[in-house]
Formats: sequence, structure tokens, C-alpha cells
Amino acid sequence: MRAACIEGFGDPSVIRYREVPDPATGPGQVLVRVEAVAVNSVDTYLRSGRWRTEVAFPLAVGRDLVGTVEAVGAGVADVRPGERVWTNSAGYGGRPGATAELVPVDRDRVYRLPDGADPVAFVAALHPAATAHGALLDRARLQARETVVVVGANGAVGMCLVQAGASAGAEVVAVVRRPEPTARLRDLGATRVIVAEAADAPAAAGPADVVVDTTRQVDVASVPERLHPRGRILLLAGRGRAELDLWPVYTREIQLLGFVMSGMTAPELRSAADWITATLPAVDVGLVLGFGEAARAHELLESGRLPRTPAGTVGRVVLRP
Repeated sequence: MRAACIEGFGDPSVIRYREVPDPATGPGQVLVRVEAVAVNSVDTYLRSGRWRTEVAFPLAVGRDLVGTVEAVGAGVADVRPGERVWTNSAGYGGRPGATAELVPVDRDRVYRLPDGADPVAFVAALHPAATAHGALLDRARLQARETVVVVGANGAVGMCLVQAGASAGAEVVAVVRRPEPTARLRDLGATRVIVAEAADAPAAAGPADVVVDTTRQVDVASVPERLHPRGRILLLAGRGRAELDLWPVYTREIQLLGFVMSGMTAPELRSAADWITATLPAVDVGLVLGFGEAARAHELLESGRLPRTPAGTVGRVVLRP
């Protein structure tokens, strides 16, 4: 088979699309013939060596895939060849990566594709949707009638956070730098859309129960006094520093929560998968490339040159064999 894989860590040029041996299907595994793979920023972190996790070289890049079951290993009785499935946790923790014609996946990380789902649109939503569910509904425990402020709502994760908040019955305030995504975000469930710089978002949005920063640009120190008592600050991106006045954090019982999807357990991923299957959260696809263009896809992500859609949202990059 052919795969877009790496033999060691480095810049996008280390990705090679080449022939590799067909993988074996181990006990408790499902062998998937891949139809589509999403490209995520975390894939570039792993390829470069910035994100430390167990890997086995050669490693196919990518973690999200949609495909068809080719074969099943010993002990797998509830999935059959020919069924269409997906996973969003390939390629790290010692597991094989996604951008290959055939990928073995542990049964507890394989989920059935909803009937009629388009593989490109569906795979594009997997990583941001699981992030939104895990961060907002599991970690921050967003409740109905609470208010959540999503900073950077026009990105894929931001769009899914808007949908997750709406599905919980919360008031969702979407913050974007430009007005173009307003209609799209309202269609996805945003109660209000505010045009403001990320640094000004907490003040512009008003009192909230949860503030989610997807941009790395929110002044975290300014947020505690703008939250309702027992409010939560949820960080999903990047490095930085903040000097916090601990008095409002202490007296108002504010929580500061970090989240990475790679930290989700198999049961947490299953819970997110159930939500994804039931709600079919949507993001926008901006570019579809072949597996042989995986290096180009990584270059686009790292340079920040992702395509913008006519609706003003950031388009996702998807690879196909």
C-alpha cells in the first residue's frame, strides 16, 4: 500500500508518500480502507517532534479518518467488512497514523459512520467536534441557560464550540474579528455575534459563565472579574503567560481549565463520538488534496495560510487517496 509517512521528526519536507508494507490486523483491531483524512494542527506538532508521544516509525501522518472495514481481527464480532466507520485517535500513543490506504484501528476507537454522511465533510469535523465536546461539555460542564463566550468562533474548533454550546441549551456569544461569518455562526446556533479583537473579547461580550479562548490572544488576567461566580476559563491553544490577581479567582470560585484532545480517554472519546453521530456538527471544508500532497497541507497549516470560505470562516484541509 501507499502512505504519507515520516521516518523521523522534522519540517514538512520529511513527509514522503511511498510504498510501505500492508499492515497486519491484530487481535481486537479493525482494518480500515481509508477514504478521507483531515489535517489538524496537532498533526504538525507530532511530525515536528513538539508534541511528545509514543510513535513507531515509519509513521503515517494524521489521526482522523473515514473509511470502510476491510477485515477484522480476532475477538471482533460486532463490526463486519464492508461497514463504513471512522476514528479520530490514530497516529499517537503508539497507534498507526491515518494517511495510508489501509490502517489498523483498535475496536474501542472505531465508530460507525452515520448513514448518508459525506466522508470529506464528516472527517473535517471530527477533531474540532471532539475537542468542543470534551472541552466545553465534559471539562467545563456547560449547563443550559448559562452563557458561553467563544473567542475565535470562525475557526473549525470555534464553530464546533458554538454548536456544542447550543446543543446544551446555553446562550452562545461568538466573538470574531470581522463581520463576514455572522450569518454562518447564527445558523450554527450563536445567540449573539460580536466583532472585536480577541484581547477585547471578554469586555465586549459582557458577563459570562464560561469563556473559551481558541486564539492564544485573550488576556486571561482580565477575565475572572468578568465571569459570574463559579465561572470557568477554558484554554484550548498555545503558550503564553498571564499574571493573575488571585483574589477574584478565590472569592468568586473561578476555575482555569486547560484542554488537549490527546488527553481524552477511550470512554471520553466514545462519549464525544455519540454526540458527533447524533448532532452531525458542521465545519467548512476549504481544500481537498491527495495523500501525495500531505507535505503541502502541513506547510499551509504551519504558515497560517488556510483557505477562507465565502462565509468568512476558516476552511479545513482534507486529504483523499
